Amino acid sequence: MNELLKELGGGDLRSDGKANEVAEKVIKNPKLLKMLVEGLDEPDDIIRARTAHAFEKISRTNPEMLEGLTPQLIELVYKDMVPMVKWHLAMIFGSIPFPEKEADKIISVLLHFLEDESVFVKSWSIVSLCIIDRKNKLKRGEIINKIRALQNHESIAIRSKVKKALKVLENENEPMPLGWIKAR
Repeated sequence: MNELLKELGGGDLRSDGKANEVAEKVIKNPKLLKMLVEGLDEPDDIIRARTAHAFEKISRTNPEMLEGLTPQLIELVYKDMVPMVKWHLAMIFGSIPFPEKEADKIISVLLHFLEDESVFVKSWSIVSLCIIDRKNKLKRGEIINKIRALQNHESIAIRSKVKKALKVLENENEPMPLGWIKAR
């Protein structure tokens, strides 16, 4: 394990640890990005989760740094079972630029996440689907139908998110709710 990833270890999944600090280091020194990428395959759940968190922080301010990583991030979606990893991936997909040819895959991943057990994973997937839809309007009907299917979800947070998402998706003039767009 490299030195950068060692900074992400320790504690438990309830803490972000030094994910923000590691993200800042990578932003200041992009050569460290390769070291951070290694954290996506780390066997330690905590390090993988904090790596995803650091990537999410980077995607907010320097999304172009993550260009080219989309295939690796998509692969992680289907092999990582840690909710914290998945919800940070959902957030990242709403922030990063990606080629149009990858849009279908990313939308499919986010639609897949709507079936996840984690309320956080579902919630951030709904948000990212709305952000992506505003940019390119791909698969709008399918996105609306899948989100609408969650209207009676047991979670009040999901029902609230669905209500806001449907307003955004069905009305071009509806502004994105505050806090949904984390990127600058």
